[in-house]
Amino acid sequence: MKTTIKMLLLGWLLITPAVANDIYIQQSGDNLDLDITQDGQNNVAGNSTTAMSLTGNNMTFSISQVGDGNVIEATINGATYTGNINLTGGLNTVDLDCTSGNCDTVSMSIDVTGDSADVTVNLGSTADASDYTGTIDITSAATETFTLTVNAAAADADIDITNSSGTVGNTSSYTQTGDGDTNGHSLTHNHTGDGAVINMSQSGIYDNKINVTTSGDNATIDITQTD
Repeated sequence: MKTTIKMLLLGWLLITPAVANDIYIQQSGDNLDLDITQDGQNNVAGNSTTAMSLTGNNMTFSISQVGDGNVIEATINGATYTGNINLTGGLNTVDLDCTSGNCDTVSMSIDVTGDSADVTVNLGSTADASDYTGTIDITSAATETFTLTVNAAAADADIDITNSSGTVGNTSSYTQTGDGDTNGHSLTHNHTGDGAVINMSQSGIYDNKINVTTSGDNATIDITQTD
């Protein structure tokens, strides 16, 4: 049985910045197809006290938010899922957590256009994933914070960050662990802009590869890679 949920929420700032669109979903079942679109200010798709909970296998979800001060907090429990997040606007927060269940085969793309986003993705900290593919694109004019933590047998992350603010840079932290043989972990990072702070750590049994390209002044890059 396939469950399909589609939501389109439009919000306008009428009186006070407290006006918001809030969505809280508790989902259990396989073959979920979830589409959420929020357009306005201070949109919420789950929060730190009541995160969205998506449980089941073969899930597909897409969340789009347009406006400033948006929040996405989601806990995902499922063996196989494909997720896409699109954010346009400033001061957005994303926290995705898949740390129970199998989290076996995961494909995740995150696209951010705007200033001062804080994005955290945590996959497989208590249950190793077998295959993770992630594509992250961030374009901003102010500082961004991105944290990726993956415990997987095969992790392939491709991150592109562009910052046009001059001396204010981005802080990026990537940790990929798990036994990587054969053709396991791969981490590609491209950064454009001044003042980047990049911390990378990969470990596992062989097959670890890191490729970094950075253009801009005053970058600080730390790389730790072990078998």
